[in-house]
Amino acid sequence: MKEGEAVTTVKKTVVLHPIMDTYVRKTWAILIEDGHDATYSMALNFMLLATIMLAKNEEGLSEETQETLQGFLSDQQTINHLNSQEYLSRLRGIWGLGD
Repeated sequence: MKEGEAVTTVKKTVVLHPIMDTYVRKTWAILIEDGHDATYSMALNFMLLATIMLAKNEEGLSEETQETLQGFLSDQQTINHLNSQEYLSRLRGIWGLGD
């Protein structure tokens, strides 16, 4: 993207695991301490970009990271909980009840 170009964003409601929320908030605090005009969304995007860039590295993700990701995907109870929270949030939005 070139300087001065309009930035297109996509607004989504997502449900994060409490551990992820903790790390997003820690990243947010670090960015603010470093003098950035950071928001929660910026911190989350920063973390996602860092992960994408690490995955693109020649060595890829470490074995430990791959095992952690696979463990998360295998934790059906957590996945079901996160999905149900997202669905409830969507329903609240449809019904105009807010989050």
